[in-house]
Amino acid sequence: MSDAAPSAGAAGTTDRDGDAAGDAVGTAGDDTPLLGVENLQTQFPTDRGVVKAVDGVDLTIESGEIVGLVGESGSGKSVLAESVAGIVEEPGEIVGGDVRLHGDSLVDKTEAELERVRGGQISMVFQDPMNSLNPTLSVGEQIAETVRLHQDVGESVSLSAEMKRKIVGAAKNGEAWRRAIEMLEAVEIPEPESRATDYPHQFSGGMRQRAMIAMALSCEPDLLVADEPTTALDVTIQAQILEELTGLKEEFDTSILLITHDLAVVAETCDRVNVMYAGEIVERAETEELFSNPQHPYTQGLIASTPRIDVEDQDLTPIEGNVPDLIDVPFACHFAPRCPEAERECFEIDPEFRDVGEDGTDHEAACLRRGPEGDRL
Repeated sequence: MSDAAPSAGAAGTTDRDGDAAGDAVGTAGDDTPLLGVENLQTQFPTDRGVVKAVDGVDLTIESGEIVGLVGESGSGKSVLAESVAGIVEEPGEIVGGDVRLHGDSLVDKTEAELERVRGGQISMVFQDPMNSLNPTLSVGEQIAETVRLHQDVGESVSLSAEMKRKIVGAAKNGEAWRRAIEMLEAVEIPEPESRATDYPHQFSGGMRQRAMIAMALSCEPDLLVADEPTTALDVTIQAQILEELTGLKEEFDTSILLITHDLAVVAETCDRVNVMYAGEIVERAETEELFSNPQHPYTQGLIASTPRIDVEDQDLTPIEGNVPDLIDVPFACHFAPRCPEAERECFEIDPEFRDVGEDGTDHEAACLRRGPEGDRL
């Protein structure tokens, strides 16, 4: 097995007898979301106290959706993604709430059971493909390995078989290798048969990210979690990657949780958006509604501080202050110290979600100064 960090398809394994893992999560009724995150709490104990990286998050993703998760660095976005995939690194742990895939809880599953879910039903693409791909294996072999682990292609995944492949190379007429070529072609890697034998250092940054996406989608997962997939890429390559993700969602019938700090990426790609701040979701709405009618002061601040190429001579207004230390945040509304509208009650009363949409629009914000007029501060 490769020495790469847990990545797209390589996050899971099968039993070493060579049988591909079967479905570990069933299919629920039509009214059950593909992914349901309920009051999720993920914490990290430290010498100074407990870091509440994810603090009571609710989030849903329906089949066929691209859902955005946006917020500043340090908001807890990546920890939420790791919690969904069940790969939170120690000493971190999920201490409350639930993560349900097709209505089936993942939180109480054993590591062996989770390994059958990861890769085959939930895959991840990380923001740094060079650190996620194994530098000692060809790109094609890494994708083929993922196929062997999660699909019944009749190719052994025993340690001895993997060591042999690492030394002499994979059989180029094998089903897993053919699947790897197909996936590289699907993500528009030129000359995929030739490039499959290349190593990660022979790929450009954009091609490495495409290879990661190919690996993640090689087993046609129900959910792809993409954590800052266009970070460090130039804008032209970013646009290509995002366009490909949208097309691949349709081709492979895969839902996507897209994590980013880039509002332009969200506006261009996502069906719905969740705005995260200091471990909490503070606003959620359909993408067009969120950008045309932002309600939470934090969301308004993010938009006001984002440059737009279609507006000349614009003044950008940065959000004052920094994301708070997530150890024992002393304020009921975590954004209150930075909020230009904050009143005394904002520091003392925990804000619950309120309907802030117009004409029945599904749009909620956790802010005491929003919602029905009679309920506002």
